[in-house]
Amino acid sequence: MSGTDVFALQRDLTAIGYKTPATGTYNGYTSHEIKLFQRKYGLQADGVAGPLTFKKLEKLLNSVNRITEQAPTATGANGVQTTAQSEAVPSGDVLPSADSGGVGFGPTPQSTSEINATLLPDGLVQPAPGTPQAIVNVIDAANEIAFLPYIYGGGHSDYVLSNGVTQLAAGYDCSGSVSFALHAGGFLADPLDSTQFTAYGDAGLGNWITIWTDPGYHTYMEVAGVWFDTAAQTANNGDDRWSATQISEPGQKFTEHHPAGW
Repeated sequence: MSGTDVFALQRDLTAIGYKTPATGTYNGYTSHEIKLFQRKYGLQADGVAGPLTFKKLEKLLNSVNRITEQAPTATGANGVQTTAQSEAVPSGDVLPSADSGGVGFGPTPQSTSEINATLLPDGLVQPAPGTPQAIVNVIDAANEIAFLPYIYGGGHSDYVLSNGVTQLAAGYDCSGSVSFALHAGGFLADPLDSTQFTAYGDAGLGNWITIWTDPGYHTYMEVAGVWFDTAAQTANNGDDRWSATQISEPGQKFTEHHPAGW
């Protein structure tokens, strides 16, 4: 079996300590982790994720104190929804409004045509000559976390600056990864979860950046012709978030957004 349900199951297992690569395919490794989970909680250890297994898994997930993809939110300046653990924005920074995609906080919108970046053999992405600096900054930041582990709820604290250097988290989930890269380009002040991204920027495909989001489920983006997606982090891809092809197929719940003007 494969699909979005399997992907979500694998993420949930990882969240409660049964580290399972989110491949979207119900493979032998997933079955093994399910059996370990079932044995620990007195369930039939058959490796099948049935109703009783899901019920126990849901109960454990609800008891874990963490920031999830559906994180509790608090209204920040200008009415922007920020994660509950976000700190105040440094003086001089202006939070992007939900319909601006960062205008006023980030760079001046550009209207130049997209120049595709190059996915290198080492799994990192190289911007093409002439790429706007804001997009270069997004790509550089994405490169910085491209091989860091997927951690459920990772990357949803404020970006702590120490001597001008952004403090990295131990790992990032899907929306945390996209938020980190957008922040570096000046398109986002505070990290957003997948639900909050549905109100980000302008609707529709962007020129340089397009973000796909499904509330409470998954967020990924295309930047300069290359895909940045935690679903690409498989053994076949070297646990790299970058991909030359679209990994997460947009379904009926995914909506497209982009930073205004980009």
